[in-house]
Amino acid sequence: MDRYRISERVARGGMSVVYRGEDERLRRPVCVKVFCGLDPSRPGYRTVHEHFVQEAFALSTLRHPNTIRIYDFGYLEDQLATPFFVVEYADGGTLKEFVRKHGPLSAHETFEILEPIAEALREAHAAGIIHRDIKPSNILFTRAGPSLVVKLADFSIAKAIEDAIPNRADDTNINNNDKVGLYSLGWAAPEQLRSESVGPSADVFALGLTTAYMLTCKMVYPGDDVLQLFELRRLGDAHLRRTIGEHGLDDELVRTIAHACRENADERFQTIEEYLEALRESVHESWRNITSKQERYVPSRHAQPMMASGAQPPPPARVTETAAPGRRPNTEPPTGGPTQTHVAANASASQSSSAMPLPSMGPNNGAQVRVLTVDSFASPEIVVGGRRIRSVPIGAEAIIGAEAGVVSTTARMRITMRDLGDVRMHVKGLNCFVMRDGSRPSIGIDVDRDTELVLMSPARELLDRVAVHLGTYDGTARTFQLHGAALAVPLRLAHWSVLLDFGPGRETILLYRTAGGPS
Repeated sequence: MDRYRISERVARGGMSVVYRGEDERLRRPVCVKVFCGLDPSRPGYRTVHEHFVQEAFALSTLRHPNTIRIYDFGYLEDQLATPFFVVEYADGGTLKEFVRKHGPLSAHETFEILEPIAEALREAHAAGIIHRDIKPSNILFTRAGPSLVVKLADFSIAKAIEDAIPNRADDTNINNNDKVGLYSLGWAAPEQLRSESVGPSADVFALGLTTAYMLTCKMVYPGDDVLQLFELRRLGDAHLRRTIGEHGLDDELVRTIAHACRENADERFQTIEEYLEALRESVHESWRNITSKQERYVPSRHAQPMMASGAQPPPPARVTETAAPGRRPNTEPPTGGPTQTHVAANASASQSSSAMPLPSMGPNNGAQVRVLTVDSFASPEIVVGGRRIRSVPIGAEAIIGAEAGVVSTTARMRITMRDLGDVRMHVKGLNCFVMRDGSRPSIGIDVDRDTELVLMSPARELLDRVAVHLGTYDGTARTFQLHGAALAVPLRLAHWSVLLDFGPGRETILLYRTAGGPS
């Protein structure tokens, strides 16, 4: 087509060869899938050929961001009219490779990956398309900056219900004499093996097997021996429950997966939505069951952020002192002559750092409060109330955690800003659950008021606590109250700002966004 250059072969399947290539016109990597490998004289050739073409139409119908995107379609210039199509190149490997590399995933990590796949399947089902080949090698990762985005791929044996897409293919050849086995034996639903009609619950079955694989790093139906696999299949529900139960998974997770993979299609979850919700609940229930039996780990509150040997802390950001509204400013420096930036340095020095609760940042019970106004964010650090506050610009979102170099904690979370001018945000745990005290653990929660968040690991250990302070807004600045001092962030510097306090002796983070975006 005068635009695609092939660079290497990356995979070969039953009906196609997949190549890595480049779109020379747009200068982007692509994947080129070419139909081949079947003898045209075989009775099933037409059916398989139609399924290959149908995959291109299926992909062109779907719009979900976690479904692999199709770019182009055409035929090779030969007498057999060999079809091929071009899709986005997923450069992050497959889920199968990911699990083999990292070993069994936690329930939280498993749900994090499967949730967008389930949403992509929900769109396909709503469009009348049953995937019929859900398995770890058909779930891909593509890189988006430092992150991996999960993608649902390979609709080559998808079943179109009624006339959902053009070129709807049958599963038998034109003479109906030879049935074409279109399934992956280790992952297909029982009704597929029996060549019966399938519905959305067939994809639920395969997604359940995929869930079990992610949690255990073991296939429920392993190997390539066809006779042995069929023998295991004959054992039905008992084999599946015994296989996934012997890996020490929580009973609720085992029950949910077993329900998704029932031999009788009518006894399974009938929709992807039902399975996703049940899986979400079982992940939460798994957390509750174990934490109710364990003593929660409490991290040390004396830990200090580590600095390179010989390194000096950066100079504090420039601030200007004023008095709080209705109070007389103190124009004389305190005894000992600290600089104006450090006037409130000893106000909270007596605060105990041994207790787990975080310090209150509310009213100061009538004590005189000095207001320190940020003049600029030229330096990444501000010293207020005896505490170093690190200022961190945020775009639409920011990653908080030791790996991101932002704060000394083993927890890792994503902060997503909701609205400018109205301080709201969403906190999503990337390696942990997020919860308020007394509430149920969740993958993510919305925050629209001052609150304290508990960060719990998938292994049911308490990783950390963080107090979220949204401050008060008077039309010109947002002010955060500390013990003996307050920090004001003018609107001219930041339209959006929040304070994350990890407790005494720990880092405090001021997240801010300027009018034009992160500075």
